[in-house]
Amino acid sequence: MIYWLALILGGVAVLAAFWPEKKAKRTYYLEEANQSLKISSIDEAQQAVDLKALSDKTILDQLKAHIANVKRQLGKFAEAKVAVFSFLVLSATAAFNQKYLKTDILVVGSIALLLSWVIGYLWLQKRQREAFESAFPDALNMLASAVSSGESIMHAIIYVGKTLQGDVGQEFKRMGERLQLGESPDNVFRKSCERFPYPSFYFFVITLRANMQRGGQLKDVIARLNRLMFDARAIEKKKYALTAEARMSAKIVAALPFTVLFMLQYISPENFEFLIFDPAGKPILYYVIGSEVAGLSMIWMLMRGAQK
Repeated sequence: MIYWLALILGGVAVLAAFWPEKKAKRTYYLEEANQSLKISSIDEAQQAVDLKALSDKTILDQLKAHIANVKRQLGKFAEAKVAVFSFLVLSATAAFNQKYLKTDILVVGSIALLLSWVIGYLWLQKRQREAFESAFPDALNMLASAVSSGESIMHAIIYVGKTLQGDVGQEFKRMGERLQLGESPDNVFRKSCERFPYPSFYFFVITLRANMQRGGQLKDVIARLNRLMFDARAIEKKKYALTAEARMSAKIVAALPFTVLFMLQYISPENFEFLIFDPAGKPILYYVIGSEVAGLSMIWMLMRGAQK
């Protein structure tokens, strides 16, 4: 009776958390800009800014771009690294399944491999974004200095690529080389946006394209963009500092059930065997896991809502 009552209350709590609410209409500049006329080039519409020319792609093209980006992030021997990582995950999963789960290894291995790929991909994207946000302000400062000294945009980009180290410096170097070879700015910027699909880089590309098309005070615009990035980074660090205690508390609470379950096999082996292998104890285990997933999902949704 208690088990069914707990399931019903848990279901009601999940429905209440995920029940759709009427949201206030938000205005996002990038989404509004994306509603412009669909064209293949900026020059055809005689306008300075068209994000569709930078980011409008089919699903297959986006998938290919993500795969190519992951290969660049992994560096040399990317396929071999993925194969070794997958082998280690499958080996650890097989050992864990043999000792604890004792179920179909194909199902458990497939789920573990898929989850490990997703987590690895998210970790690579997070590492790339942190590296970008750390190096991009330096690139903007160097570009503004080069433009102030009288260099053209193309030569300023080449100078940044030769001087700055890291992924951002390499991308500026590729941009400068492609522009120097006569490739159209639309194609150059589109490929760069595939490498760094971040709003700050989009605004930077928009600024460059508008300056090439119509002219303007590039130095002042880049200086303001750089200041905005520094302010955004300061706000982000302040947000993490203010929420550090709450995030750590959530992690500790989420880890407690699994820690107790791990210790239970040494403190009380009979209860551990009952929860893991006995058919009467498995519903309790499934309820614990489901409650943890539901609670973490609610916390994640609240954090995402606070960020927007």
